[in-house]
Amino acid sequence: MEHIKEKLENLICFCGEHINSNVLLKNGDSLALLIALKKHQKMQEHFSPVDAFIYVLEGEIEFKFSENNEVIEIKKEEIFFFKANEKHNVTAKKDSKMLVIRI
Repeated sequence: MEHIKEKLENLICFCGEHINSNVLLKNGDSLALLIALKKHQKMQEHFSPVDAFIYVLEGEIEFKFSENNEVIEIKKEEIFFFKANEKHNVTAKKDSKMLVIRI
């Protein structure tokens, strides 16, 4: 494995009109993933097979649980933990970059 030293925000960009992602590390269901969403972009409903957390590097996102429609706003430099198999979607309130860690 190659060693990488870089600022996280430099490893993902707002390129084109699609959602951008960069897998930093994957091992089974464990994953470290960077995602860039432009304002109003939405990640459709999905779930993580294991517990996970999101750290917002810049911007602001809306995390919405599908089962009960609970909405959590997560802003720059905030972290949010959630459990495995909780269906959710994510919408960018501003141009946003986030680190997702599945453990």
